Amino acid sequence: MNILQIISSSRTSGAEKHVMVLAQYLQKRGHTVTVVCPPDGWLPEQLDLAGIPTMRLPMRGKLAPKSVIAMSKFIKANKVDVVHTHLTRATYMGVIAGAIAKVPVISTVHVLTKDAAYRWLPRGNRHWVVAVSDFLRNGLLARGVSEQRVHTVYNGTEIDPDLVPSAAQNLEVRKELSIADDVVLVGQIGRVDEFKGAQLLVETVKSVVLSHPNIHFMFIGQAQPEFEQSLRQIAEDGHVSDHVTFLGVRNDVARLLGALDIVTLPSINEACSMAIIESMASGKPVIATRAGGNPELIDNGITGLLVERNSEALGAAILELATDREKSERMGTAASVRAKNTFIAPVMAKNMEEVYFRILDPK
Repeated sequence: MNILQIISSSRTSGAEKHVMVLAQYLQKRGHTVTVVCPPDGWLPEQLDLAGIPTMRLPMRGKLAPKSVIAMSKFIKANKVDVVHTHLTRATYMGVIAGAIAKVPVISTVHVLTKDAAYRWLPRGNRHWVVAVSDFLRNGLLARGVSEQRVHTVYNGTEIDPDLVPSAAQNLEVRKELSIADDVVLVGQIGRVDEFKGAQLLVETVKSVVLSHPNIHFMFIGQAQPEFEQSLRQIAEDGHVSDHVTFLGVRNDVARLLGALDIVTLPSINEACSMAIIESMASGKPVIATRAGGNPELIDNGITGLLVERNSEALGAAILELATDREKSERMGTAASVRAKNTFIAPVMAKNMEEVYFRILDPK
């Protein structure tokens, strides 16, 4: 197939990374993929490095209508089979371009949304929706989207469960981070903010350390300076500053994951968390809130633990795995197997391909 992916953001975030991975693995399956994205930022640079053709077009302001015309001309000239959009602005623009060129449009929904782009546009004859979890799919159905027009395709990670870092590599990482081998290392990956539960985790550190002093907590991801300082103050007030490290944004997350023992994600909500998926693929048990799509990823008690969003429940779960390394490792192994079967990039690309074929040839 000849596939045009359209996304209205080029920054470093979940949807952009999803487009990058999907384009690469659709290419590996023999399809021609071109990505439309804003001209500046992380995404076009990464697409260039991966050898994926791009159309860099303005997606906002007075030039946006001209971009829609450019897309429709490209679709016709290159005999594009399907247009696949990501994020709301790209969906509006892609649906118009697809309608002009008379080509089916599929829109991936990455977060729970009430936008009319997903509630009303799917009623047309050329627009379908892909949800990244059944949690999102059910939310769309509740908002009136036709059941026949919504498909679920889970996110997939490039981390290969069969190629995780070796024990020696993990020891090297711990040495760089000044973390002893016998210390239980708990990590949180992604934005360091209130939504993701960073403050809740820092507030939980004190009670955990009182019961299990040989433990350390590490945050990997971007934090606003003021918010990070407030977290440092909480740790200092609790006399646990020596047990908390903020690494900031890193480009070697897969390498760092290998050195962790446990991953936490006490977020308010998640659609289909890449942090959970990446951790599972790395063979790590995840402790996450029982929210959104998390129960679809984590088999509670088997591949990780699901908890209520409060300090007592979070702390108890951390101590449960920190004090029983055998259980922790058993859950990590089970998580790796589940990720390999369901949440890796080759599986995601294959499942998306099946959606394309189903739409193009409904028989």
